[in-house]
Amino acid sequence: MDPCLSDLSTSETIRSFGLRVRFAPVLPGAAPPTRRISSARDLDALDQAGTRIAGGRGPQRHIPCVSWGGALRVRSGRRGGWLGPLLGDRYLAPTRVLREFGLWLELRAAGVDLPQPAFAASRRHGLFWRSKFASVDLPEAIDGRALLESEGSGRELHAAAAAAGKALRSLHDAGVLHGDLHLRNLLFERTDNPHPGWRCRLIDLDSASRRRSPSPRERLRDGLRLARSLEKTGFGDAWTPRVQAAGLAAYCRRDRDLRRDLLGATRRERARLRRHRLGWRLRRLLAGGLSAVALFSAGCSPQAGDNALIEPVKGARHSMLAVGDTGRTRPFAGLFEGQLSVSAGMTEEARRGPVDALVLLGDNFYWDGLGPANLVPRIRTNLVRPYCHFLRLDGPRSPEVADACPLPIEERAPVPIYAVLGNHDIERAESPRLQREVVPEFLPDWTMGRGLAKAFELGEGLSLILLESEPRIDYREEVVEALRAAIRSAQGPWRIIAVHRPIATDDNGTPWLGGYPSFVRDAIEAEGLPVQLVLAAHHHNLQAFELGEPTPLLQLGLGSGARAEPPLASADHPDVRFSRLALGFARIDLVGRGEDERLIATLIEAPPWPLLSPFVGARAVARFEVDRGGRVRASRTP
Repeated sequence: MDPCLSDLSTSETIRSFGLRVRFAPVLPGAAPPTRRISSARDLDALDQAGTRIAGGRGPQRHIPCVSWGGALRVRSGRRGGWLGPLLGDRYLAPTRVLREFGLWLELRAAGVDLPQPAFAASRRHGLFWRSKFASVDLPEAIDGRALLESEGSGRELHAAAAAAGKALRSLHDAGVLHGDLHLRNLLFERTDNPHPGWRCRLIDLDSASRRRSPSPRERLRDGLRLARSLEKTGFGDAWTPRVQAAGLAAYCRRDRDLRRDLLGATRRERARLRRHRLGWRLRRLLAGGLSAVALFSAGCSPQAGDNALIEPVKGARHSMLAVGDTGRTRPFAGLFEGQLSVSAGMTEEARRGPVDALVLLGDNFYWDGLGPANLVPRIRTNLVRPYCHFLRLDGPRSPEVADACPLPIEERAPVPIYAVLGNHDIERAESPRLQREVVPEFLPDWTMGRGLAKAFELGEGLSLILLESEPRIDYREEVVEALRAAIRSAQGPWRIIAVHRPIATDDNGTPWLGGYPSFVRDAIEAEGLPVQLVLAAHHHNLQAFELGEPTPLLQLGLGSGARAEPPLASADHPDVRFSRLALGFARIDLVGRGEDERLIATLIEAPPWPLLSPFVGARAVARFEVDRGGRVRASRTP
C-alpha cells in the first residue's frame, strides 16, 4: 500500500462498510503512486508508515510522498475541550473530518492560503469512528508557540502579528469563522517576497463555521480567541498594544469603516475576556473543592499516605522510584499542577522508606523539549522545585537554580537520577544534547545514556538499562542491536529496562500488532537473558501488564507524573493486570535472598492537585512480586 494515494485529477470519495475516504487531486505533473488507500487495513497501516513526529494534540506521522512533491503529515482527529480526556480520538460519526476536508478544498479554491490537503479518512472501531487527516508537510514552518519561544525581536513579532491578521481576514472574507484559534493552529514560514517577514497559514478547521458575511463582532470574537490562548499558555505579555495594532492594521487593510466597527465592539468583547479569566479561576477552585469533599466523604483522613490494605515493604536491599511524562508548566502551579502533587507523594514515600535512585521515563520537558532560551527556567520549574528532596546542588551551574529548591540541605537525601527521552523531548533538535550534556552542570547526579541503550549497575545485582525509544523508533535493526548489546553487558541477575514508550500496547492501548513493541521483545528473546521488569510511560495513567512467554516480564505504565488521561488498556487486552486513570508513580524494591529474592513493584496514586496533598496523601493501589525468571508470583490490589 502506497499511502500517497492515486493520480487523481479531481477529488474522489470512497464509501464502504466501516470506511470513508476522501482524496484531493494530486499536484499537476507529479509522479503517480502505485496504489492508494482502499480498505480499512490500508488505513491502519499508516500507523506504521513513515516516521513518528510530535503534533498538537497527539503524535503524527511524516510520510515521504513523491505524488505530493515532498511529504505528507498525517494527524489523527482528536477532541479538545472537556470531552478530550474522556473520548480522545473517538467520534460517533465519520462526518467531522470529511466536512473539514471539504471546507479546506473550497477555501483553497477561493484563494485562502491553507496547506495543501491530501486526504481525510474515517474508520469504524466498534461503536466509534477514528479519523485521519493528511496534508502536505511544510518543513520550514513553525507554529505560533514555537515562534514566541524563539524570543525573536519585537519587529519580528509585529511582522508575525501582521501575517496572522492578513490570514484571518482572508478566512473571514470567505465567509468562515475559525472557531478554535490558538497558537498551535498558526503556521509561520519566513518569506522574502516582497520584503523579509512572515507568511502565516491557518490549520485545524474542524471547529469552523460558515457565515454568509461575518459581522464585525463575530470577526473580533473569533480573533480574540487567540488572545485567550496567549494568556492560558503563559504568553500574555506578548500581546502588547503594538502587536495588537500590527495585527489589526493588517486585518483591516485600510478599510476605515471595518476598523471603526471592530474598535466599537472591543469594549464588549474585552468584558467577555475578563469573564473568561474569572471562569478559569472559579473552575479550578470548584474542581479542587469538590475533589476534596469527595475524598473526605470516601473516608480519607489527613496524611493518609499508606493504604491499609497494602502495607509498606520491609527489609528492602535496594529501592527506586520511577515516574514519567512530568515536565509541564501551568498558572497557579502550587495549587493545580499535577507534577507537584506527584512529586510531593514521592518525597513522602522516600521519607517513609529511603530510596537509592530516581528514574524519569521521558517527556521531561513539555511540549517541545529544552532550548537555550528556556533552559534555566525549565530546570528550575520541572526538576529543582518538584524533586528538591532528591537533589545534590553543588554543580558548576547549580547556583543559577538552587533557590528554586524549597528544602534546606539537611532535609534532602540526594540520589542518582536516571532519565530517558520522550517524544516531546526530541521535538527541538538541540533538546537531547542539552538534557544529556548541560543538565548535569546544574544537577551533578543526573545521568542519561549516550546511545540508544546503555546498562548501569546499581549494586545488589541490579542492572538498569536506559533504552531510548524515540530517536530511532522506526528502525528495527538499530533498536534490536543496541538493546541486545545493553542486555548482554548488564551484569544482573536482575535487569530492569527504563523506556518512554510501552512495549505491552500500541498508542491506543490495544494489543500490539508489530512495529516498535515487537522490536523490543524480539531483542529480549534473541539475547536469551531474563529481563524481569520494564518501566514505561507515554500513556498518562497507572497500569501494569504481565507478559508471558517467550519474554515473561512485568511492564508498568507510569506516564501520569503530571496529568491523567486516556487511553487506558482496552477491555480485550489479555495482559493487563491493573489500570487506573490517576496521577501517580511506582516504587521498586529488591527484597530477600537466595530463592526468596524478588522484586516488589508498588503502584502509588497521588491526589489530583497539590492543594489536596496536606489532607490526602499518596496511597498504594497495587503491588506485584516478580521472580528472577520474570514471572509474576503474587499481586495485590485493594
